[in-house]
Amino acid sequence: AGSFAVQKSVDITASAGFKINDILVVGRRHTAPEELLSRLGMQAGDPLFGVSIAGGQNAIAQIPWIRNVTVARRLPGTIVVTIEERQPAALWQYQKKLSLIDASGHVLSESNLDGWRHLPLVVGEHAPQDAAALLGLLHAEPVIAEKLAAAVRIGNRRWDLRLKNGVLVKLPEKDVELALRRLATLGDGENGLLARDVRHIDLRIAGKLVVEPVPDTAAKDNKQI
Repeated sequence: AGSFAVQKSVDITASAGFKINDILVVGRRHTAPEELLSRLGMQAGDPLFGVSIAGGQNAIAQIPWIRNVTVARRLPGTIVVTIEERQPAALWQYQKKLSLIDASGHVLSESNLDGWRHLPLVVGEHAPQDAAALLGLLHAEPVIAEKLAAAVRIGNRRWDLRLKNGVLVKLPEKDVELALRRLATLGDGENGLLARDVRHIDLRIAGKLVVEPVPDTAAKDNKQI
C-alpha cells in the first residue's frame, strides 16, 4: 500500500507539470559529461519527484575525478548537480604504465594523458601514496617545485629528484623538509647552486650537501658544502 501511495503521488506531481526539464551541472571541468549523466540516472521528461537524488549523488561520487558532489531539485523542473573535482598534480609511472594522480595520490585517469605531460613525473610501485607527502613539501618550496621534472622512489625509503635542467638531487630518508629548504636557499638566483654546471647534489647525509660538478668543468671529482 505504501509503494502504491508513493507512485500515485509521483504520478500526480508529474501530471501537474513537475517533470525534469533541465539538468544543470556546476563545477565540471575535466569529468566527462556523458559519464556524469549516465551515473546520475535521470533525463528530461522524468518525474521530478520520481528520481532518486541520493542514488544519483552516490553514483557520481564513485567517478575518480570527483572529490565532492551534491544533487538537488530546483522547482519547477531542474536538477542541479554541483561537483568539486580533484586537481591533477603529477603523472605516476610504474612498470611502463602511466596514470594521472592528484596531490593525495588518488588515481584520476589512465588514458588521454597527453594534455598533462607538463606535470612532474613520480616513479615507483608505491609512489602515489608517498608522493602526497613529497608534493606537500614541494608546495612550500616553489623554487624547487617549478624546476622538478621527475621524482623517483628509491627502495620505498627516499626520493631522487630529477630537475628540468638535468641535475639529480638525492634526498635523505628523514628530514626531507630541511633538505629541501637548504637546497632552495642555496640554489635560488642567477648565481645559485642550481644555476651552475652541476651533475648531482647529494643531501642524504644530515648537515652536509655534496655536489658533483659536470666532468668538463670540474676541477675536482666532488666537493662538500
